Amino acid sequence: MRQHLRVCSVIVGGFLVGSVLLVATGPGAVAQDVAQDEIPPAATQPAAPQQAAPQQAAPEKPATENAGQEELDAAIDAKLGARGLADLDRVLAHCQRALELGLDDESRKFADSLYTGTLVDRAAMLVEVIYRAREPDPQWPRMRAFAMRDLEEIVTRDPDLGQAHLMIARLESLPRGNPERARSAAERALELLGDDRLQKARAHLVLAAVADDPEQQTVHLDAAVELAPRDVDIRRTRGMQMLVQDRFDQACEDLEAAIATDPEDATLHQALGMACMMDNRMDAARDAFDRAVELAPDAAGPYLQRARLEAVAGNNAEALDDIEHALDLNPGDIQALLLRARVHQQAGDDDAAEQDVEDVLRRDVRNAQALELRGLMAAERGDYRAAVDDFRRLVATQPDDAVLLSQLGMLYLAAKQPRKAIDRFTRALEIDEQHFPSLRGRSDARISIGEHEAAVADLEKALDLRPDDSGVLNNLAWVLATSPDEKLRDGPRAVELATKACEVTDWKQAHIISTLAAGHAEQGDFEAAKKFSRQAVDAQSEADEVEAQLREELASYEQEKPWRELQELEDVPFAGEEPALPALMEEAARPRRPFDDDE
Repeated sequence: MRQHLRVCSVIVGGFLVGSVLLVATGPGAVAQDVAQDEIPPAATQPAAPQQAAPQQAAPEKPATENAGQEELDAAIDAKLGARGLADLDRVLAHCQRALELGLDDESRKFADSLYTGTLVDRAAMLVEVIYRAREPDPQWPRMRAFAMRDLEEIVTRDPDLGQAHLMIARLESLPRGNPERARSAAERALELLGDDRLQKARAHLVLAAVADDPEQQTVHLDAAVELAPRDVDIRRTRGMQMLVQDRFDQACEDLEAAIATDPEDATLHQALGMACMMDNRMDAARDAFDRAVELAPDAAGPYLQRARLEAVAGNNAEALDDIEHALDLNPGDIQALLLRARVHQQAGDDDAAEQDVEDVLRRDVRNAQALELRGLMAAERGDYRAAVDDFRRLVATQPDDAVLLSQLGMLYLAAKQPRKAIDRFTRALEIDEQHFPSLRGRSDARISIGEHEAAVADLEKALDLRPDDSGVLNNLAWVLATSPDEKLRDGPRAVELATKACEVTDWKQAHIISTLAAGHAEQGDFEAAKKFSRQAVDAQSEADEVEAQLREELASYEQEKPWRELQELEDVPFAGEEPALPALMEEAARPRRPFDDDE
């Protein structure tokens, strides 16, 4: 019996310094047998036997009175055959009973190590179940709470066990965890894990996950890949992060490396397809999506991603076919319906697109993508009232989104309500003072109501952000050349800006060439003004109100008169009273979060 004990002690000792589970029962083998009913609810979970920790058990009895040996043998047998949490619970119970009955010094040390190692096994089993699941198990918070209780006891008993600190770090990095503790536990694990490259790589993954700075994330991901370059999960993780950071070449490289190790994982092929598509490698993306569909024909995701690729390529029929497959597998899927709506819109079938959008909104009245798409379709057909209503809904639920506010401003501007547009652009710029579309939009609105000085201020800021933007160059040059406000006019600079705008647009835009003519006229160079004004008239391809104004400008220059322009557009209200925000949001049953004070 004593010889048997010594053999098992060597096995357990090996476990304690190097592996997760005893003998041939690796983490996957044991973890797969964890049953839900083995995990107590967090509120009622029985405490791990830490209140009567083995090292504080009953006083030692003489070796001849080794009354706990039978219980220790039972613990060893239970550990060697452990397949699930219940088996590990029995090991712990036998260990505790053996120590309570009494063991000699050697057996006591062994029992104490076996107890600690079994706690590690139990925690590791739950960590593996959480991390290996393809889809999040709804019971994972209970699993984490149960594992954390074991881990708290483990690091109390052995504060230098790097593997335990790593498991704490991984669990705390999950949603609703403690990022600061995750960071400190991962750093402690790196100090203790020695030459275990894979576990150290996982510690770096945790540090990447809790880092706020993208550069720091990359540093830790690079370190993880350097430590374990062939690990699928590590390559997948960095690949997806590179995809988020728009580093598509690196994303493809990592995902291809992961596929080389695990070529049958459909999710890897799907991710590779996304990276290739974003990198404009359409053929490679299609090959990856085809392989994902082949490997997982019953999964909707690969069909949807391939449909997006076909839609980008303009292959609407193929895109719709893949979307139908996805909907057959997952009827009513909102993302599939939205994608189908966009494809129908792209194909010119607005009725079918609107039907899908309305279907989505019946299921989710606050769906932002559906409201945005419906609003944009309304704007395309000139129904600015409907478009504004949808974007006001969006802004009400996301009042700090500068992009949405700017889009709403553009809709008000298109609806000939420049003052309401200015209010929205101003709010967007309070959130993001360098939001270019809002600067450009507000300058347009201010020009339309004659606020030239304020418009110039916006255009100067916009020009700093995008010095080659032809619209900004042209509009600023136009105001500097034509404003009735003498202190704003600057003929030489207007010519300089307008010339650059003409060069950027290859001298093909009539209204920009006419701005150059206005700049020369402001300088008194009417020969140049007439030259470029005639060029502008010739470049205007349609006989419309623009051509009429271009001819009026030419007539002015022929009389050697510079052009002056001051718009004073009045807001054109929508027919009938515009709905107040609460009425628009009533169907969403949400409390009002207004930014609109004028309605």
